[in-house]
Amino acid sequence: MDDAAGPVSSDLRVIHTVHPGAHVMTLHGTADSVSTDRLAEDFLYATALGPRLVVDLSGLLYGDETLLGLLVQARRFHDVELVGPLVSGFQRRLRTTGVTGWFTVHPDLAAALAC
Repeated sequence: MDDAAGPVSSDLRVIHTVHPGAHVMTLHGTADSVSTDRLAEDFLYATALGPRLVVDLSGLLYGDETLLGLLVQARRFHDVELVGPLVSGFQRRLRTTGVTGWFTVHPDLAAALAC
């Protein structure tokens, strides 16, 4: 089942897909402070649907501390896994904040869903 929730702003589109055992939230574009309110709603929606959240960031062009905060917050209550490849700026943000080890990063969606 696909539920297109975007565009959040002119630069971000979020798609929710339900798979057996996982809710996949796919982000395309730019996740920044402009998209904060709607992106927070998307995370609430996704985490309400089950204990395992897979966030596909392979289409992310830019992600700021807003996205990082939402991922960390979701992880407090759910199993959150990421799908890459991650854009270098967001990968650097994960590393500099010391949360890289908090998330499993899969090379693609098929690998994430196979777990």
